[in-house]
Amino acid sequence: MTTTIHPAPSVSVLAEHVSKHLSVFIVGEEASPKRPANGGLRLLDYVSDSACLADGERLAGLMTHKHDLYGTGFAGGKIVARASEPAAVKDELIGITAELLQSLNGAMITGCDLNTSVEDMARLTALTPHVLAAVGSSVDASAATAHGTLGAVEAVLKRQLKHAKPGRALVHGCGAVGSTVARSLVEQGWTVLTVDLNHERAAIPGAIPLDDGSSWWELEVDLLLPCSISGLITAEMTRAMRTSAVVPAANAPFKHPQLAEDLRQRGVQVLPDPLVNAGAVIADSIERFSPEAWKDAGPDEVYAFVRREVRDRAMNFLEQRKQGISVSEALLLVAAERSNDPIGLSFGELP
Repeated sequence: MTTTIHPAPSVSVLAEHVSKHLSVFIVGEEASPKRPANGGLRLLDYVSDSACLADGERLAGLMTHKHDLYGTGFAGGKIVARASEPAAVKDELIGITAELLQSLNGAMITGCDLNTSVEDMARLTALTPHVLAAVGSSVDASAATAHGTLGAVEAVLKRQLKHAKPGRALVHGCGAVGSTVARSLVEQGWTVLTVDLNHERAAIPGAIPLDDGSSWWELEVDLLLPCSISGLITAEMTRAMRTSAVVPAANAPFKHPQLAEDLRQRGVQVLPDPLVNAGAVIADSIERFSPEAWKDAGPDEVYAFVRREVRDRAMNFLEQRKQGISVSEALLLVAAERSNDPIGLSFGELP
């Protein structure tokens, strides 16, 4: 077993642990206790340590964009762990992650991600303070991400859901985020098609579950909401798609970034995923920078704040695009319009 600590220039390995049964990599942007890197703890059966690390670097880069877009007060980061039997290493994972976080003296803060839960974060919090996951709070990070996604939908529709004409939407992935998005659209009268590897999860009341093996990407819908895995959408799918807008709650939903641009050139509105799925990091910013307001707030207040902030920035992005500005330039303009203070402080300033 080896445990090493590295300097943190740009996006790089901040700390790592490699053993026979478990590899853990903390990857982050240049960070410090005053501006810590922030990103969830992901546990998967990666094919190799190099694949695990590469995913961590990719995800940390996405987190950097997300934090910059919303001015959260954090740098981008991610913790990725590799184990052939993820469920069997949870105790070891929590202990090792706590040691690595402690060794970084607050330069990295983590939360939930794939195959880690709020219960895991509660156990981690007992060993290290460097966790933001709404532990002990009625706020749910996944629900915050879902409400941010709904805010992005409202930006595409140019009005709140309750005032919009219902249409057809397809939600791919009905986990904690996708199920909330699907239920909300059903409640507003939308025809909602759902797809999930677990057919029972796709059976959202009022929705129409499709078989995961179906050619769901060929269906004509107003909204496509990828809420599942990275790299879901292939070139073949993109060529066959008949949708007006893609609003991704999933990180990096396209197999290749150019595929999103191909859809845009066909007139499809495609929102960048860091703009859409920032709900959890906005909540993290409130929890860290406005702790008193966080303690006193109910979940509905937090979700409404997240939804409004995502809606406003997504509308700004779409307006810039309407004027012919490129995606990268539009995102830079969105980021430039935010306050220098962490977004969480503006929640604390609300009456």
